[in-house]
Amino acid sequence: MSNENMTAEKLQIEPKYILRLAGTLFGICLVVALLLGVVNSFTGPVIEQAQAEKTAAAMQQVLPADEYRPMDQLPDGVLSMNEAVSGGAVTGYVVEVAPSGSQGKITMLVGVDAETGTVTGVSVTDHSETPNIGTKVVDDPSVLARFVGMSHDGGDITVNAGTNRFDGVSGATVSSKGVTAGVNTALAAVGTLG
Repeated sequence: MSNENMTAEKLQIEPKYILRLAGTLFGICLVVALLLGVVNSFTGPVIEQAQAEKTAAAMQQVLPADEYRPMDQLPDGVLSMNEAVSGGAVTGYVVEVAPSGSQGKITMLVGVDAETGTVTGVSVTDHSETPNIGTKVVDDPSVLARFVGMSHDGGDITVNAGTNRFDGVSGATVSSKGVTAGVNTALAAVGTLG
C-alpha cells in the first residue's frame, strides 16, 4: 500500500465514531467531576476546621489573649487583623500578612503589643519555601523569635544591615527578606491605628 492510500484512509474517519468518542470522554469527565465534588463536600469543612484551629493556635503563640476580635478596616497588604483582648482591654493586635518569599507567598501572623508597638511573636502558617534553605527561616521558631521586641522606632526593620536589623539566615536571604517585609507590613498596619 502506498503512502498516498494510507493518508487517504486516515482521513476517512466516520463522524459517528468521532461523536461516540467525544460523548464517551465527556461522560468520563462528568463522572470524575461529580466524584471530585462529592469528595470536596466531605473534606472541605474538615480542611477549613483544621486551618481555623491552626490559625487560632498561631494567634495564641504570637500574642496570648482571652479572645480575638476581627477588625473590619484593613490597611493595604494585610489579609486580616484582630484585636487581642484580655481582661476586657485590648492588649495588642494579631496581623496576618502574606509577603513574597523565594518560592511564593509566605502567610504569617505577627503579634504587636498595643502599648509599646513592639513585636510579640511571629508564626508562619503557610509557605512553599525551599526545604533546608528557606525553611531555615520560616520553620525555625528561634529565628522568628529574633523579631520579638523589635519595632518601627528605628525605621523599617532591615536584613543584616542598619541599626534596626534582623540577622537573616545565611543562604536564605530572600526568605529572610520576605519574613522581614511581612513584619514591617504588620508594624505599619498597627501604626496606622493610633
